[in-house]
Amino acid sequence: MNQHKFSIPFKTGITLTHTSPRSEKEAINWRNRRILNWSDFKGAPIESSNNAALTSTSILINYGYDENELTYQLKCNFYPHKSWTKVEKVYILAHEQGHFDISQLYTRKLHKALSEYKFRHATVEKDIQLIYQRITQEQASYQQLYDKETNHSRHRDKQVLWQQIIEDQLESLKHYANYPQ
Repeated sequence: MNQHKFSIPFKTGITLTHTSPRSEKEAINWRNRRILNWSDFKGAPIESSNNAALTSTSILINYGYDENELTYQLKCNFYPHKSWTKVEKVYILAHEQGHFDISQLYTRKLHKALSEYKFRHATVEKDIQLIYQRITQEQASYQQLYDKETNHSRHRDKQVLWQQIIEDQLESLKHYANYPQ
């Protein structure tokens, strides 16, 4: 069986990085609705940044295939040592939780897309990479829209609205919450 593993980590602010073995070991998995707290933000703040906090998450895929089928595992992780805060306010933490929840939302969307994928041995690698790239690009756009519309948590009424939107979307994809891990 051919085995492949890749991820595109996401930091609010749209910085793409690679995860290290240390990062993976210390990662917090969203799987059972992990609610973040400020002690999870262990990274050193970037003082020159306009952000009050930064959340680093990723959607990871590990997949394999043989002549007849595709198998895969997914993870939605938060990286404490790559995440930081300058200001510990409840509404900012709720905003950062929203970023983690959006990553989970798109992990479910990835699971849905992969479960609906019609296996083609000749093109499976290209197909999976295209599906993954599409989902992660949608996620990045959605994360940007979330930041824009909430003004990074400053528009509190919009923040509350977005929290409900994200919750409703997670609920609408609950059938895809039990992705293989």
